Amino acid sequence: MTRAAPFFPQGFDLAAFGAALRKGDFTAAEYAQRALDRIDELDPKLAAFTCVGREAALEQARRVDADLAAGKDRGPLMGVPVAAKDLFTVDGLPTHAGSRMDVADLVPPEGPFIGALRRAGCVILGKTTTTEFALGGYNLTHRLPWNPCDPRIPRMTSGSSHGSAVAMAAGLAGFTLGSDTGGSVRVPAALCGVVGYKSTHEYWPCEGVFPLSPDLDSVGIFANSAMDAARVEAALAGREVGAVPGVDRLTFALPRNHFLENIEPPVTACFEAAVQRLQAAGARFVEVDLPEASEIDVVFAGMVPADILAFLGDERVAGQGHLLDPVAAARLGGALRRDSDEYRRCHARLAAVERAVSERLAGIDAWLSPTVPCLPGPTADFPTVESVAAWNRLTTQNSRPGNLFGHCGISLPVHHLGADLPVGLQLCAPAGADAALLRAAIAVESVLGRPAPQ
Repeated sequence: MTRAAPFFPQGFDLAAFGAALRKGDFTAAEYAQRALDRIDELDPKLAAFTCVGREAALEQARRVDADLAAGKDRGPLMGVPVAAKDLFTVDGLPTHAGSRMDVADLVPPEGPFIGALRRAGCVILGKTTTTEFALGGYNLTHRLPWNPCDPRIPRMTSGSSHGSAVAMAAGLAGFTLGSDTGGSVRVPAALCGVVGYKSTHEYWPCEGVFPLSPDLDSVGIFANSAMDAARVEAALAGREVGAVPGVDRLTFALPRNHFLENIEPPVTACFEAAVQRLQAAGARFVEVDLPEASEIDVVFAGMVPADILAFLGDERVAGQGHLLDPVAAARLGGALRRDSDEYRRCHARLAAVERAVSERLAGIDAWLSPTVPCLPGPTADFPTVESVAAWNRLTTQNSRPGNLFGHCGISLPVHHLGADLPVGLQLCAPAGADAALLRAAIAVESVLGRPAPQ
């Protein structure tokens, strides 16, 4: 099993793809067919996809080729094969939100984000696996994607966007789509060894995405590099990536509390090596206190299950609750025991936390932490609802604060600095600083390097 994408032995690169396509090294249709063949070859083991729209994808690719032949260039994403998490509505493909329940009447129309990808000339290959309603990182009764980091032992990918992370790690698409409410892009990116960028809430529109918690949800992508993530963001904004600052012009915050708790030694080794390399390259580091991070359990427990329960409706859950995975059922059951006053308190606290943290981090380009405190353990180690719940709390320990603070964030793979299994470095920045964060991530990646393709 390898991460190498079709025609790109060292991993997919948007600029190289675009240059080769326009040079005539391959057509969009040829590349799409190669990607579909690769899915046919690898996905029976990986289980990254819930459905593949072969004919629709090839037709989209043929239109790209026709446009190029007619001199119509739609920009840097033209012809790029993409896969979307099974929360995104894509016309012509089913949306189940990872559930066996009947939610067809709740699926929203195709939204503006998918529409923007279509206008940019992306080729949508299919839909990728999500945990049920994106409630956590693991389901006990659903088939889980296989983490490509280990061809022998099934290892945790976390979630909920794990299908998109696995598809990216295995080179099945140019970039893939996820959503992130408490780490659902950054965490599986870290555990699968790829780049995962979550946008600021509402920076990219969430319409057309099956919701989990509307005040915390954000759209994100998985990519092969920080540069590719920045290229996607810039292309959808209709501009260039912009000048990348030298690391010696950046100021990073290191939180004193919370983010280095429960850390496994290989993760510590990679994180410390990353900080040391950045310091040696001239980056400035300051220590900060972020005591609000300790509130993640209260706020997330008070809001997220209540939001999805309200969207699904009590009657639907009561009538079809037997179809729920036990992990999702346990999360929804918690919402039934909470009152509206608690929800309002959590919602008010969310706004207060965002303001307080924004003031404290003024002048900081990004704060850094390990993305996930641990390595991807074997799935066999998590056989019960209780063990899965503990895993979810641990793996989102460092990612959920980013959503709580209203920040954008990115995870960069750094296991080449001291671990045998994937490790992520998380950078988060204040709301709306997405483009600047991505340029900072490119600068960081240029100093730290990237792991070799698996």
